[in-house]
Amino acid sequence: MPAAVTLENVSKRYRVYHQRHEVLKEALLRRRRGVYEEFYALRNVSFAVEPATTVGIIGSNGSGKSTALKLIARILHPNSGQVRVDGRVSALLELGTGFHPDYTGRENIFLNGALLGLRRELIRRRLDDIIGFAGLERFIDNPVKTYSSGMYMRLGFAIAVNVDPDVLLVDEVLAVGDADFGQKCYERINRFRRDGKTIVFVSHDLAAVRRFCDRTLWIDRGLLRADGDPNEVTEQYLADVQHRQPSDDASPGAPSRWGTRQVEIVRVELMSGNGDPKYVFEPGDAMRLRVSYRCKEPVRNPVIGMAIIRDDGVNCFGTNTRASGTSIAEIRDHGSVTLTIPRLSLLEAGYLISVSIVDEADRVTYDHWDRRTEFRVRQKKGDPTGVVFMPATWEVEGQPHEGVA
Repeated sequence: MPAAVTLENVSKRYRVYHQRHEVLKEALLRRRRGVYEEFYALRNVSFAVEPATTVGIIGSNGSGKSTALKLIARILHPNSGQVRVDGRVSALLELGTGFHPDYTGRENIFLNGALLGLRRELIRRRLDDIIGFAGLERFIDNPVKTYSSGMYMRLGFAIAVNVDPDVLLVDEVLAVGDADFGQKCYERINRFRRDGKTIVFVSHDLAAVRRFCDRTLWIDRGLLRADGDPNEVTEQYLADVQHRQPSDDASPGAPSRWGTRQVEIVRVELMSGNGDPKYVFEPGDAMRLRVSYRCKEPVRNPVIGMAIIRDDGVNCFGTNTRASGTSIAEIRDHGSVTLTIPRLSLLEAGYLISVSIVDEADRVTYDHWDRRTEFRVRQKKGDPTGVVFMPATWEVEGQPHEGVA
């Protein structure tokens, strides 16, 4: 059986201009060309996706993940190499792709269906299912330019999953919408898997990648860095993220940084209880967080804090040196502080860490790294479920029996 999707030595490059002609006259009379360099979104990437499998693609912003999906969807064409797809493709790649803002939601369903090659009669038979899945019964005859971003995405996803594709391409769709709609998306993806459909999706939600994918690809700066088991590949990716110096100029959508920089955070490291680098923990493990800094001038009475945020946005824990009773009279030049959590009371999920250095009165932020450090909590089969890890004791026939509830 042929692969559902095949990329063979695929490269996609763009020209990044550093100088453009300001007027047409200069271009025509002087015949000068703009100064540019070539940027490779993908470079000699090869992989094959077998039918009836779910493959996740992970990587940092600008790594080439979405470019790969657009090549599979034939929205882009490679500069070299070959892309082959076997079967009908349905793609949800960008917010409102293919929607006409002045058309109603109902009219856009027919428009999108036609772009996917469906007959009008077939679209008409599936119309109620699409509208019901999107939950837009009250607004379906309003122009989509009046829709919120969540409504746009819900309608786009509803169309994509109701046209009976052989290959479904999804780019961060589960990041938009309320909890109920997110659950409907998960259920539909699971149904697609049971029906033997092929799914390729890009996501920053590593928990979703591990949950749904049979296989994971890690694309980094246009190169395929890893291809294999979702748990192993996501752990490699997290370990790599920790060793990279964050850029001061985060790309759009990336975690941000702000502050006066009178004191600068230069590195945030996660370690096990004995000081070894560690980015995947189990409930009950000890965790150490080291924050290294440098000062442009001495700073008196700084407060250094951290917060742990689950990857769905839930704020799980926060503390700082003042709340913990640790007084820092002055810092100068460079140094580090280390927070030790003797017992990590979190259950399986992906987590992000924010770190900040502020003045004693909380009026001046010297430096704040917002959700720049990632780690994962992994638990074994049979371990407790939920949000937090709480040691507990069962009593069996009046005799104490130590365990975890």
